[in-house]
Amino acid sequence: MGKKGKHSWPAALPAPRMPKDEQERKRRDFVANVSHELRTPVSIIKGFSETLLQDFDELGEGDRKKFLEKIQRNAGRLHALVEDLLSLARLDSPSADFGKEPCDLRSLINRAADDFKSRKGEEFTKLIIEIPHEEVRVQGDPQRLLSVFENLLENASVHAHGLSKIAISLEKDGVHCICKVEDDGQGIAEDDLPRVFERFYRVDKGRSRERGGTGLGLSIVREVVEAHGGTVRVQSQKGSGSAFLVSLPLS
Repeated sequence: MGKKGKHSWPAALPAPRMPKDEQERKRRDFVANVSHELRTPVSIIKGFSETLLQDFDELGEGDRKKFLEKIQRNAGRLHALVEDLLSLARLDSPSADFGKEPCDLRSLINRAADDFKSRKGEEFTKLIIEIPHEEVRVQGDPQRLLSVFENLLENASVHAHGLSKIAISLEKDGVHCICKVEDDGQGIAEDDLPRVFERFYRVDKGRSRERGGTGLGLSIVREVVEAHGGTVRVQSQKGSGSAFLVSLPLS
């Protein structure tokens, strides 16, 4: 995994940009999607908290604990969604100003990987890191670039059903550097490939929601990468895993 020539990938697809004549429809769809995504966890939190208050004395300790766990899980889902929405709002703002400085991508990838392993715990799959010994420097906002690697790792863990490992690699390619996050999961159908960077688009809606996905991670990746003068693309075949490649100009 992570080695050239292992898969016979189709041509990489760039992240598509929406045509201007679709912007109004996209805005309406976005509002509708946000409303839908908020409604479910809010309804669950409201319903279980009301039951706890009304029937607290009649409920057994086990039931009370289950209700509180459901409330906590859906509060976490709400928190993740609000954080992603705030990130997109900041990226979309005309006054958005990235405080660019020299960043070593090796350090950011190691941070993202350490945080990922800490969150997932022992039950999660193997994570392979393949990065150069020397510094790989770009000009950018370190916190936002960190979010790119965090979102790509999280995306693989949430969406790649049946995977046994994830690899994140980094290499220099002329005046650019290429970061690849690759998994050996079920892959992405050809019809879904052009849409994976759309906001709230999910290849497997049930699995994504069940595991906490907001449907916004890849759109945040695209916005951040393009704001840094880079590109992001996806390579995948159904049944052969997926690879997301981020290209950024070297400083």
